Amino acid sequence: MEAPLLSKLVVAIIALLLFQPSITAVVTASSSSSTADVAAAPSCNGNGGATRTHEQCSGSTTTTSPDDDWLEDEMKNIPFSRTSLREQQQQQSTISLLQATQTFFSKESSTNHDDDDAPTTQPNDELQQTIHDHASSLQPILISIRRLLHRYPELMYQERITSQIIQRILTEMGITNYSVGWAKNIYSKYYDPNDNSIMEDTGEGEYDGGGHGIVVDIGSGEGPCVLLRADMDALPLVEKTPLPPDLTGVEDDGGDDDSNNDPAFHSHHHGKMHACGHDAHMTMLLGATLLLKSLQNDDNGYAFPGTIRIIFQPAEEGGAGAKRMTEEGVLKLHPPPSYAFAMHVWPTLPSGHIGFRSGAMLGAADMFTLVIEGVGGHAAFPHLVKDPIVASAAVIMNVQTLLSRSMNPLESGVVSITQVTAGDGAFNVIPDKAVLRGTIRALSDDALLKLREGLVHIATNTARAHGCEVASSTFSKDHYPVTMNDDRFYPFAAKVAGLVSEGGEHTAVEPTMGAEDFAFLAQGVPSAFFFLGQGGKESVSTDDEAEDGHVDDVGRSSGCGKCGGKVPTNLGLHHPEFNLDEDVLGRGVELFANLALRALKDLQ
Repeated sequence: MEAPLLSKLVVAIIALLLFQPSITAVVTASSSSSTADVAAAPSCNGNGGATRTHEQCSGSTTTTSPDDDWLEDEMKNIPFSRTSLREQQQQQSTISLLQATQTFFSKESSTNHDDDDAPTTQPNDELQQTIHDHASSLQPILISIRRLLHRYPELMYQERITSQIIQRILTEMGITNYSVGWAKNIYSKYYDPNDNSIMEDTGEGEYDGGGHGIVVDIGSGEGPCVLLRADMDALPLVEKTPLPPDLTGVEDDGGDDDSNNDPAFHSHHHGKMHACGHDAHMTMLLGATLLLKSLQNDDNGYAFPGTIRIIFQPAEEGGAGAKRMTEEGVLKLHPPPSYAFAMHVWPTLPSGHIGFRSGAMLGAADMFTLVIEGVGGHAAFPHLVKDPIVASAAVIMNVQTLLSRSMNPLESGVVSITQVTAGDGAFNVIPDKAVLRGTIRALSDDALLKLREGLVHIATNTARAHGCEVASSTFSKDHYPVTMNDDRFYPFAAKVAGLVSEGGEHTAVEPTMGAEDFAFLAQGVPSAFFFLGQGGKESVSTDDEAEDGHVDDVGRSSGCGKCGGKVPTNLGLHHPEFNLDEDVLGRGVELFANLALRALKDLQ
């Protein structure tokens, strides 16, 4: 009997070995989106690697290792590997940072609290200097990561490639445990924040249910906990920035058409662009993650107490991704965060300067669509029609009285009509319908709701005065609340911002009507939001650099022959020629790292 049993065992082992690849493929396919699609064409946005969602792991960590050929090729351009990162652990800058952090946390906290919950720890110059030195050494890595992310912009709830790149970089850092699957689109497969078909199904499989957010914990896994957040999505814009060559030195053609297959770092996804700096935000947070990971001791403990929670959040550009993650329980994970921090590059501030204020930092915002219906007909017989275009023109003018006659003059608000659509191309036909789209904004949630009510009232009655009707008025599924900086943070945040900022002090800024879905996180945990200046600077120093596509030893160049070698970095956010000052990437790393470590010290 023993011989037949042995033979069966051998056959079973051989069969297992032969079919192991098929078993692995099944696990991968069942755990994530099709890897084969991504390997064939990265624009298909597949999410490679066997991974579990945060629901499946109940908030625990998960391991993923995307290994598609296209991503492996891209990763070769980033000047690190697992071996070199291990070597970095032995570099003097890392040893100095580890020692400075240990010294910082071993000292008695010098606080002077008027409110026991208010963080007012005194910044430590020695720690900042070592953080600065370490962040500066990461500049080649930071530039390479930012340019890789810039090449593959994705719209809200579509951030498959972006998520995969981040996961791959985390793996290179030696971080293999994190949760994924955050920020699912709860409304429909094809997300439209305003209930209108502004996003159409292209048949290319681009739109899905989201769930591409990532949460990483660095530290002991116990309290206290500080949260750092970066947004991931891009905008539906055709990139027109005359970008420089990539690290390879190949000249860019100045557009987002990738037909020439060059490796320049302009958008490789036509009609999509990182025009709001989210590629920079992700890069800076990845850099901070790498820096904080280097504070791990030989015994796998950390030089700081508690946990730093790193959040890569999808769908900021109108999709309320932060609200989705909050609803999914990101603020309830163990340990729950005590403070939360985020930042945004800001072209109207000089490069390297950090802006901050107490109270309202960014406004509340809502999007709207008004459909005005009348009676169409021939343009030669206007007396026989009810013209929705004339009614729309009157509505556009009249809604401005919301601000001058309906709002408290001590409050602030904005009503902007940004799209007007009517007619189907015939020049001599008055259409039967016109569509108005726009935004309303205010510096308080109450004021925003009053503007919404007043907008519908004025539009309805104005349309009726012209014989038309407002057939429908729709608003965002999730209007953004005011982004509030907790008043108790001001002493702490002002000191830390000043410590990191160019010139040694933070810039006091006025609130802006721009909106941020970080506001949803700030509603659940004391928070502070910062502006990182990146404007008023040209990206290369000489015309010679631009003409020959020169890239210096840290990979910096924003030169291009067509633009005379000067690409300004002070164009506004959401501009099709928006350009990042890559010099500020390291400063963003410094700000994230200082905020996290000093907040933990304060909480300790």
